[in-house]
Amino acid sequence: MNDGKPQVLSVEEVIRSATMFYIDENLEREISSEVEGAIQDLKIELLSITTEAGLKQYIRTHTDSLDRITSLLNISEEKFKRIITMLRIQKGFMPTGEWSLSAVRNQMIADPAWMDEISALLMRGNSIEKYKTLIPAFYLSNFAIDATTLGRLASDDDIRRLIKKGVEGKYNNKIGDSFFKAVADIITGVCKREGLTYTVKETVALAERAVSIAIPDISHPRILIDITYGITTSSTQTKYAKQTENLAKTLREKNLRKPDRERIVYINVVDGAGWVARQSDLNKIHRSSDYMLNLQSLGVFEDIVKYYL
Repeated sequence: MNDGKPQVLSVEEVIRSATMFYIDENLEREISSEVEGAIQDLKIELLSITTEAGLKQYIRTHTDSLDRITSLLNISEEKFKRIITMLRIQKGFMPTGEWSLSAVRNQMIADPAWMDEISALLMRGNSIEKYKTLIPAFYLSNFAIDATTLGRLASDDDIRRLIKKGVEGKYNNKIGDSFFKAVADIITGVCKREGLTYTVKETVALAERAVSIAIPDISHPRILIDITYGITTSSTQTKYAKQTENLAKTLREKNLRKPDRERIVYINVVDGAGWVARQSDLNKIHRSSDYMLNLQSLGVFEDIVKYYL
């Protein structure tokens, strides 16, 4: 007999009930409208890159220029950044990490020699002899702004692809925010019905960081909840899992010798295809949590509140 204690879901149960792709219809309409409205503007803007001088001016003027140009040329961002790292080493630098596309652009604007080199690489790299000995032809063949490249601007579908690539990061952030709000609304709704106070995204001293939701407050929390949603995978997930392990260790020490129903309870709400793909980190979070839930299993939260508070 568990005296009404809510059941802990296994990792497998969380995976089977995961919301792989959270859908916010309002956000989908907002992003779609933004993309469609930008198509004609971008077609006109990119016509200016027919010359090297025009290309340089486009790069100086538009913060997302390298994202759009590499997409137009069908150059993967990963390969482009590797090539930039190679050039940095050749110039005598010893990179400790790769430059993002925005960092490459900033360097081009700050240093005319970099602007000249990268612009020439993008414009006609496939015909420059020094690159033929450094970059495989499979990749180098895409480094050309010519009639074939610019012909892609006649297609709204190709331009739509460029724009969607540019707003993907923004979309992922917004869908994450929307998921957070959906989960937080459910949790805070339960708190309101039960007459409990709570804080959202405030720093909890014993965690030494902000926690998604603390009940009843950050000074004397009884339930701590972290919320995360991910579509893709990245190293930030491993950092997140490490954070949960650190907090779990702190709570174990804090809860030592306390009766079960007086413990500080740690809940992680974890969802999305990215987390299902990152199961080693998902297992760490599960081990560190009193309860690991997802959007579909949040109904048990009310039982958790009634049991522990």
